[in-house]
Amino acid sequence: MIRLHIFPARLKGTPNPSQFCVKLETAMRLAGVPHRVWYETNPANGPKGKLPFIEIEGERIGDSTLVLYHLKEKLGVDLDRELSDTERAQSHMLQRMVDERLYWVIVHSRWADERNWPTVREVFFGGLPFPLSWIVPRMARKQMCAALHAQGTGRHTSEEIYALGATDLAALSTMLGDKPFFFGDKPTMADVTVFACLINIVGPELASPLRDAALGHDNLMRHTDRMGELHASKRQRQPITLTLAA
Repeated sequence: MIRLHIFPARLKGTPNPSQFCVKLETAMRLAGVPHRVWYETNPANGPKGKLPFIEIEGERIGDSTLVLYHLKEKLGVDLDRELSDTERAQSHMLQRMVDERLYWVIVHSRWADERNWPTVREVFFGGLPFPLSWIVPRMARKQMCAALHAQGTGRHTSEEIYALGATDLAALSTMLGDKPFFFGDKPTMADVTVFACLINIVGPELASPLRDAALGHDNLMRHTDRMGELHASKRQRQPITLTLAA
């Protein structure tokens, strides 16, 4: 049995506060991959120092994209099997835009935007005893803001960052059009990736220009609802093992 290690679902409105955890879990559910979920609170437990990761046949594999590559090679898992070469290329570019830029706008909205930081701090660190409840959130926020700056997004003003995110959302809306899914009548990895991102933008009650921009695209909201229903309907029947790491 594959063990899927993800964050606990602590942020109301989204299946997981990490879009990459949502992405991998949703892909495995849609593909019918048998697995058990193990909740982790410490990303350092993963082979790459982040979540999600899986344990399969005694091996630990990190990074959602690399996990999916491995599952394709070992188990034949491929939600894009019916796509043409051109569609696969388009899907690849779409996923990279979502994972490599839109993601960082979400990071800014949670960790750098003063309006949302109190909620984020309480959700992730509210259970810590003093003085950890004062020290750990400050350190974590400093690290996330440093990562934003190193990646490049954090070098822009908040207005510029949200404008970049709004441009990406507009592109997604245009590409989706009036189709149920990005490449026709069946969900593919593009749909999974976009859903994982959007549900982390519009699901939680964290106000931001990014959330407002997403809510302004009716087709993206219908897509999110559609994918959310699929995510819920494919829930595993086997028991879920809960382990909260220190």
